[in-house]
Amino acid sequence: CKNVNYDLVFILDTSSSVGKDNFEKIRQWVANLVESFDVGEDKTRVAVVRYSDRPTTEFNLARYKTLDEVKMAARNIRYLGGNTKTGDAISYTTNNIFTVPAGARPAAKGIQKVAILLTDGRSQDYVLEPSVAAAKAGIRMFAVGIGEALKDELEEIAAEPKNAHVFHVTDFDAIDRIRGRLRRRLCEKRFKPNSSSAGLQEVPGFDLMEYFNVRDVLGEKSDPGQSSYVRLGTMPIVQQTENVFPQGLPDEYAFVTTFKFRKTSRREDWYLWQVYDKYGIPQVSIRLDGENKAVEYNAVGLTRDAVRAVFRSPEVENLFDRNWHKIGLSVNAKSVSLYLDCKHIQTLQIEEREDIDIQGKTVIGKRLYDSVPIDFDLQRMVIYCDSKQAEQETCCDLPG
Repeated sequence: CKNVNYDLVFILDTSSSVGKDNFEKIRQWVANLVESFDVGEDKTRVAVVRYSDRPTTEFNLARYKTLDEVKMAARNIRYLGGNTKTGDAISYTTNNIFTVPAGARPAAKGIQKVAILLTDGRSQDYVLEPSVAAAKAGIRMFAVGIGEALKDELEEIAAEPKNAHVFHVTDFDAIDRIRGRLRRRLCEKRFKPNSSSAGLQEVPGFDLMEYFNVRDVLGEKSDPGQSSYVRLGTMPIVQQTENVFPQGLPDEYAFVTTFKFRKTSRREDWYLWQVYDKYGIPQVSIRLDGENKAVEYNAVGLTRDAVRAVFRSPEVENLFDRNWHKIGLSVNAKSVSLYLDCKHIQTLQIEEREDIDIQGKTVIGKRLYDSVPIDFDLQRMVIYCDSKQAEQETCCDLPG
């Protein structure tokens, strides 16, 4: 998460049901998790709230300014014992920790507020109202439940989408197993989609044009009555994968892009987007086959070398003109769905995919057979961590 900075607060259940031995595992879990972040006064700030009958500040967002200081403090969090007043702890965090006097940065700074709440049982007070208030205050809440923690209660606490912000394990020995999945979710930026249902809600994901810095490097163009865009093809657009996807890709995701072929590219066979490992072996890609008028999704297979979904239809053929188009791919565990200009075209079944190897490179717009940069205009390219976003996209931003 070195490219994402947060005001990050851990809200830790220290009630009697946790026990001293299990709380030691929580201390170590927090210390390990913060290693994912670039901790610093101008980077990610970290705080801890512990609670049982009442919440208490272990340390606020202004206290520690280095990773080593935070890790040492995490290993020495005090254990309380007592009841489980989770709702009170959420309200306390919203009103007393995510404040400028306690070290949180002003809203104008644009630093995201994130809280990770860990509990092992049913709350003895109500959590819904405090959780709604936290969300209204701009706090993105993760809920981690252990053992007898209730799923319904965790979902009341967690941010949307619930499946990305609720984690549950059977016992304290298992919490370390979810550290990787939680880290992956934390490392995803959030931004507002062009969605008919999301309203002003931000969705976690990756703005590839931002990560590749193409607007600053190549400069923006604009035509009357449309959003600005970037013209590619003069130089390779490549980044180290670990700088773009530091924890890999989500298990399920949506790829959405708005682009336009130029005269020289509409008949080319090229990768709109591709990830390959340090040996040059492709990990995942979206291929545009101008000769056969096809859109192709490829990924590394779990039980075979490659997983492939090839989309061909009259609607797909229309993509290869010189007008602006929007492609959306909804990538799920066993299927890939294609959306063109906000219309569902086809859903194809796929076999299980392997996680990508982040020790390699990610590229935008390269020719299939010799990696020469492709000439095309790009308005937008994002990957959402919710596969449903491809279906929910609108085309209000589509020029023409």
